[in-house]
Amino acid sequence: MRSLPTGQPIGTFHALATRDGEACSRDGQEFYAINPKGTDAQGAELFEIRFRDGLWMLATADDLGLS
Repeated sequence: MRSLPTGQPIGTFHALATRDGEACSRDGQEFYAINPKGTDAQGAELFEIRFRDGLWMLATADDLGLS
């Protein structure tokens, strides 16, 4: 059995720039961990975020309200 994160969420993901199927299905969900991952080819900041169910996903600063 996988353990779920404890504590308070860091923020809420919104599929603004990341628009694949997984991102759209997770729109509005809270995330509990974040790691900076550099920038993409267009210079957008990228972050790896973890949702409550333990899934990690790549997201942009725009998706996380950080820009």
